[in-house]
Amino acid sequence: MSDGLTVVPLPLQMQRAIAAAETLDSLATVVQELVENALDAGASRIHLQWYPSAWHLEVTDNGEGIRWADLTQVALPYTSSKLPASGELADITTLGFRGQALHSLAQMAQLTICSRHREADTGWRVSYDVHGQAQSQRPQGMAVGTRVIAEQIFRDWPQRQQGANPKQVQRRLQEIALCFPQVAWHLLKDGKQWCHWPAVDSLGDRLLQLIPQLHPQDLRQVSDAQIELVLALPDRHHRPRPDWLGVAVNGRWVQLHSDPSWQQVILEAFGRGLPRQRFPLCIAHLHLPPAAIDWSAEPQKRTIYLREPEQWQALLVERIGQLLACPATPLSYASSYQVLKAAEPPSRYRTLSSPNPTPPSLPTLKVVGQLHNTYIVVEHSEGIWLIEQHIAHERVLYEQIEADWQAVELEQPVLVESLTEAQVQRFQDWGLAIAPFGVQLWAVRRVPALLRDRSDVVAALIELSQVADLTAAKVAVACRSAIRNGTPLTLPDMQTLVDQWYRCRQPHTCPHGRPICLQLQESSLARFFRRHWVLGKSHGI
Repeated sequence: MSDGLTVVPLPLQMQRAIAAAETLDSLATVVQELVENALDAGASRIHLQWYPSAWHLEVTDNGEGIRWADLTQVALPYTSSKLPASGELADITTLGFRGQALHSLAQMAQLTICSRHREADTGWRVSYDVHGQAQSQRPQGMAVGTRVIAEQIFRDWPQRQQGANPKQVQRRLQEIALCFPQVAWHLLKDGKQWCHWPAVDSLGDRLLQLIPQLHPQDLRQVSDAQIELVLALPDRHHRPRPDWLGVAVNGRWVQLHSDPSWQQVILEAFGRGLPRQRFPLCIAHLHLPPAAIDWSAEPQKRTIYLREPEQWQALLVERIGQLLACPATPLSYASSYQVLKAAEPPSRYRTLSSPNPTPPSLPTLKVVGQLHNTYIVVEHSEGIWLIEQHIAHERVLYEQIEADWQAVELEQPVLVESLTEAQVQRFQDWGLAIAPFGVQLWAVRRVPALLRDRSDVVAALIELSQVADLTAAKVAVACRSAIRNGTPLTLPDMQTLVDQWYRCRQPHTCPHGRPICLQLQESSLARFFRRHWVLGKSHGI
């Protein structure tokens, strides 16, 4: 440090300006802070009005309200009503606790709060100056709850006004709404309805509100004391981007890029079940002990630090595996009815599959025939299933190879030409014994077990040499070794294959992401053939 510099404390006003800039970095963060205050107050309805051109925002809730004495204090720096009795960060269960949001908003906007506490006979309207001091106050007739009015937001921060993005605001609200499905949301922009999400029972029901193209039967969900998890079955819905791949912890959505291991854990749990360059829909809400979380990482509290994160990631992987394990659908599968070209589509019920679906016993899967030497026709207790034999067998073989990758000796080595150094190295890494046998010629003495007796083993090895990693190699071996479409099969062979496929960890798609099974439900068949209709005096039977 230069001798000419003197260390001095930052002026108080500068400290507060820095804290305000860190706390409210965007309009989306302003919305988040106000909404989280409403949720901490126990609100079951939240009404938001936004006038973008005027930089005017109002958030109204039906929570327990603020006492008059506290209204004069709420916008002062570092004041909070949300600390636990112990005063320890490790015991915090509320969304807010820093005591800085309203003070920051008073510096960045013209702030007014109207509130009536649940024990009070009337409400109060209080306006604040830039220091968070109560500037004016008067009685206000209103219902129990709180209304926060922020006008001229970022009036002295024009660069933050320029960065305002309606989609960012909407996305932030969607994230919060997913964490609180039992809360009703009514959002207006410029006085017109922007979004309306009525209160629902579960995380999955909320997701159906936010993504209109989803059908209830696309989703599976599980909920217990530690985790709420909803995912889309990979054969029915997947995304071009990881835009609906999310984790929330104790009511707060977490930025996955702050810890990429969470996103990687989810992707690996889905395994090779999606098409290339597609992503799953998977939302997890973890309910953890407060002491397991460190929320003091940064002001917006969107970066997560957990003690023993591997424990919670293992729980997430286990639950994803449970939901992906069974191909049966307890409720009617609407798209099967669409396949049947019915005149009247089924109702769009807002009901999801049971929280922890129980697979039907294997004897209910009875193979009754083969269609075009390609599709296995299965009689199921709830209807008819069509299973494509090649990709079903490919899924079976892939999971077998994934569990036990074996390279076996050949009686006679096979010769492969024109391999690069990188390809030779990959073969060695995969346990395939390979050695030079001449100019641009290599002898391979060990091959994957499924390829040992194949007449096209050389072509298979050339194909393997062109893939980038061991996982892709396993997929290539499974695909080449699976029963080909067009191959006639006996009923016992088909029954064996169906039973093996049904026991797979991920029976919905092949390792390339193609759907394996089309389910035609009994209810759809009955509806199409009008078996339960009454026409005149004729009764369907």
